[in-house]
Amino acid sequence: MKKTGTIEALNVSPKGFYEGFLLRTGKRIAQINLGKEHRHHSLKLGEKVTVEVEREEPEGKPAHEVFRLVGRIDGDGPSGDFSGVVVTLNYALHGEVNGGILDSGDFLHLKPAGARAVKLKVGMLVKGKGGTRSMVDGHTVLEADEVNGIAIERGKAKKHHRGE
Repeated sequence: MKKTGTIEALNVSPKGFYEGFLLRTGKRIAQINLGKEHRHHSLKLGEKVTVEVEREEPEGKPAHEVFRLVGRIDGDGPSGDFSGVVVTLNYALHGEVNGGILDSGDFLHLKPAGARAVKLKVGMLVKGKGGTRSMVDGHTVLEADEVNGIAIERGKAKKHHRGE
């Protein structure tokens, strides 16, 4: 089932990572627990999100309904223009450049093929369009659709032509 609401609080594991959050849906609160596969999602207090969840059967007497996240968090912000200077490159887990950190502190995510296509390097001025997603530290992930005139599509990149 889907639930839409506002992230009201983050639940922290004794090991120091976020293991879930409280979601306000109108006057009700629902606890959404994250499995290991979902702990990479950015969570920001006050952010409106839609999640796909399944009911959990908790032990004891919970203070609210408890669910487990099964689908991705849809908290993406609107698409818009961005620009900045690349301060450092960012690397995917396998070691390939997949984007860069801009002078604003925001993460420009291109995937490796996109980074190669735009020839991303430190000091480069980038301008483009794309969606946004909040990061845990208050900065933003910029999911680029286009950078410096090059369209970025699911890890593939191609020259952007006028009129497309």
